Amino acid sequence: MINSKKTIAIFGASGFIGSSLVAQLSQSNYHLKLFSRNKEKIKLFTVDPRIEVFDFNLNDIEQVKKDLNKTDVVINLLGILHQSKKESFDKIHHLWPISLTKIMKETSIKRLIHLGALGSGSNVSSLYLQSKALGESYLIKQKYLDITILRPSIIFGAKDNFINMFKFLVKWVPMIILLSPQSKFQPIYIEDVSNILIKSMFDKKTFGKVYDLGGSDIYTLKDIVRLIIKSEKLNRIIIPLNKSLSYLFAFSMELMPIKILTRDNWRSMQVDNVVNNEHSIHYRYTFMRLGRYLDQNKQNTPLMRSRYDSFRSKSGR
Repeated sequence: MINSKKTIAIFGASGFIGSSLVAQLSQSNYHLKLFSRNKEKIKLFTVDPRIEVFDFNLNDIEQVKKDLNKTDVVINLLGILHQSKKESFDKIHHLWPISLTKIMKETSIKRLIHLGALGSGSNVSSLYLQSKALGESYLIKQKYLDITILRPSIIFGAKDNFINMFKFLVKWVPMIILLSPQSKFQPIYIEDVSNILIKSMFDKKTFGKVYDLGGSDIYTLKDIVRLIIKSEKLNRIIIPLNKSLSYLFAFSMELMPIKILTRDNWRSMQVDNVVNNEHSIHYRYTFMRLGRYLDQNKQNTPLMRSRYDSFRSKSGR
C-alpha cells in the first residue's frame, strides 16, 4: 500500500465515505488530491504536505483538468440524495461521470473507481436510482478506462445519516412512524467500504467489474429500528405505514423546509437494497454487524476512535 510515487485523486472527499477513506489513506505515503465543493470541511488535511485540497466546481472542466494532471488513480464518490434547483440527480450521477471520463482521457489517466448505488436500474421508478444506472452504464462502456464500480447498500458508522437519524428519533420520539417498514437493506460498515476501495485501487482483477457491497445480515427497515430501540434500552411504539400512507407521509415530509425524506427516497425504498451474490467482491472484510455496532455505540459512546478523529486530533484541530 505504501508508495510515495502514486497520486490518488478523490472527488467528494469531504463526505461520509470520503472522510473515512482519506483518513485511512493518510496513513500511507500516497500523494492525495482532495476535491470537494465544501473545502472548509477538509481544510484540516492541509497540515499534511502529501495532501492537496482543491475547490471543486464541476462546471469548470478546464480547471479540473489542470488540477487532475499527473494523477494515477481517480476515485469518484460524488453523489446526492436530494435534488435541488441547482443540482439534479442527472447532473451529478450521469453528466459528471461523462465529463470526468473525458478529462481522464485528455490527461491520460486510466484508473477510475466509481461509487454507484445498489439497486440502480433503468426499470425502477426512483430518479436517484435511474441516474445512478445511467452513470454506471456509461462508465462501464468506456474501454480505455480501467474501471471498477462499487455499489454499496446503506453504510453505517459514526457520521452516517441513515442510522443516526433513526437513533435520534428513537431517543426523542415515543412513537416512530415508519414508511415502507418491509424495505430490505444489507448494511455495511464504513471502514469495510474504505478498505475495499483501497484494496481495489491497483488490483487488476477488479478492472472492468461491477461489485455489490453489503454486510453479513439482511434487515427490513422495521428490523433496523427495533435493533436501535433495543440497543438504546428504550420502550418505543413503531407505527408501520402501508404503501399508500407511506407515499403520503413522504410527500408531506418533502414539503418541509429541510429535506429529510422525499417521494423519490420512498421510491428507492421499493427496491430491495441487498447484494446479488453473482456480483459480490472477493475481498474479505470485517463484517462489523449492525447489532454489535449499535450495542457498542449506545448513548453516543463510540465503538472505537475512528481514524478520521484520530488524524484530526494529531493535526491539533
